Amino acid sequence: MAYRILIALGVVIFFSSPVPAQQSACKGADIPVGVISLNGDTFRGLAAEDFVGQIQKKPVTVKGVVFDDGPRRVLIIADANKKLSADSRKAEDEMIKTLLASARPGDTFAIMPAHGPGQDVKFTEDRTAIREALGQPGDGKRGKEPGVLDTVMVGIEWFGPSQPGDSIVLIAADTEGSRKASARMVAKALHDNHIRMFGLALGPVETKSRVAGGFVTAASSQGLAQAEPLVGEVVYQTGDENFFPLTTNSGGLVLSVMNADPRRTYSMADPRMVQTVRQKAHSVASMISAYYRMQVEPPQTARPEDWSLTINQEIQKHSQPMFVLYPHELGPC
Repeated sequence: MAYRILIALGVVIFFSSPVPAQQSACKGADIPVGVISLNGDTFRGLAAEDFVGQIQKKPVTVKGVVFDDGPRRVLIIADANKKLSADSRKAEDEMIKTLLASARPGDTFAIMPAHGPGQDVKFTEDRTAIREALGQPGDGKRGKEPGVLDTVMVGIEWFGPSQPGDSIVLIAADTEGSRKASARMVAKALHDNHIRMFGLALGPVETKSRVAGGFVTAASSQGLAQAEPLVGEVVYQTGDENFFPLTTNSGGLVLSVMNADPRRTYSMADPRMVQTVRQKAHSVASMISAYYRMQVEPPQTARPEDWSLTINQEIQKHSQPMFVLYPHELGPC
């Protein structure tokens, strides 16, 4: 079966307007850039000259790129809503196991439940503690069944000083039901703390949405591809409106796993479904584990501006399709 993946080339990043002295002191912006194939595999061996950046139809100088596959800190936020179907719960459990199984030496994980009971476990190398957290009663410290975005905001604080590749994996049916946090707040917090967020969706997702002042356009303009096997079946038209932009705007990606198409049956009794669930989780783990740290010359603008980043045509001619995950707005530092 051919699956479809929508790769958004968009991330909204906000910078405060600097005074002239700050602009002159700015040496460059460090941008996380993922370059992936249709299968979600990361392309290695790219150099600064292989990237083409533009802002306001003017070239953006790529000063250098470094391939980073170092240790990661990964926070898993898991939907514990009692309304989830049994199959969705099984899929969630399978994805968490796959994320942990894909870990490398030095990687640490944390986990937080949302919309339901479960134990918070801060960053640790103890994989067993992470696997068993959702089956335990909560301690009530975060209040009664906090929503997804509320949980993300608390989780961001757990990271403390940022480290390269810090990531959140949100496994949820939707991002609704938060009491305090908004999508705008989360988008800004992800940017300020240099955290990428990836999603494994247990429900339908809307691709046309406004978050934190940024606009994510519909599928027709973002690039649609088919391959077998593939990391996601992602042609979103209806559903949660914040999941897609929050992940892509942070430099990550959301993949549809369960219940995206009402005409389909998503049964974990089907071995093919189990394999698909594992594959999507493994793809997210791969995107987190390796990416390029890119240095670009900051644009001389008074406010953040949209920019584009692609792979040069000569490279693309001799390679399988490449998709680039990168911050969609640049601004003065």
